[in-house]
Amino acid sequence: MSYTYTELKKAVKDYTDNQETIFVSHLDTFIRSAEERIFKSVDLEFFRKNASGAMTSGNQFMATPDDYLASFSLSIVNSSSKEFLLQKDVNFVQEYNPNSATTGIPKYYAMYDVNNFIISPTPNAAFDTEIHYYYRPVSLTKSKVSLTVSNVSGTFAANETITGGTSGESTTINSVTSTTVFVIILPTGDFTVGETVTGGTSGATGTVVSTSADTTLTWLSENAPNALLYGSLVEAYTFMKGEADVMKMYSERFIESLVRLKDLGESRENDDANRQGLPRRARS
Repeated sequence: MSYTYTELKKAVKDYTDNQETIFVSHLDTFIRSAEERIFKSVDLEFFRKNASGAMTSGNQFMATPDDYLASFSLSIVNSSSKEFLLQKDVNFVQEYNPNSATTGIPKYYAMYDVNNFIISPTPNAAFDTEIHYYYRPVSLTKSKVSLTVSNVSGTFAANETITGGTSGESTTINSVTSTTVFVIILPTGDFTVGETVTGGTSGATGTVVSTSADTTLTWLSENAPNALLYGSLVEAYTFMKGEADVMKMYSERFIESLVRLKDLGESRENDDANRQGLPRRARS
């Protein structure tokens, strides 16, 4: 079992038996909140990422990746050998090399601000780097489909908001494939075939012909569908101020799914049977 964004939205509406307009407009919020709770509760290998780059000679700062949250390691290639830098407090790093004009082979790094590391000593060469880090995966709510329109007047532009004249749905154009086809982030609801969509920046208009099928899956929606479903239902039912017994059921099923996911991410992913043997549990 797995969920696309479209399938998960439908499941939340069906489970709660709620199609009310304001409720539906918050479906993205429910799903993102569930993803956030899972993300902050379970340490999965999936949340780790590698990126290669290079330092700049004479520059004590190095930009963090756009989706960076926390480091696992930072290494450089020095004379064909990989060397790992030690992560320290920013004050330690600055005190170790108080004169940034003094260069050498880097030994330490620290978070200087939200967008930059500070390196010490200041690199004396453009060392190749590899950073292994904790990152925020793209939300299922950012799934994309192709929208085809006809009778186009004007030119639609990437990154602008389009709004349906009949449905009232709005979303962002991710990229423009042609004058009549562009890739959009899926809206909470659906555009209506035959309605006019208008670009918020360009003022261009077009008639909706069709949208492609939603086939996008994320790691969580494919490998942890129950956690994502029941986490979304907890958020949705909280919004509805629903009955306590139903809320209790959703919460218990979400916690049960989290426990199973934690068993995968914090036990099975980190051990192998050759070293540890198969997982053992007491007989019931």
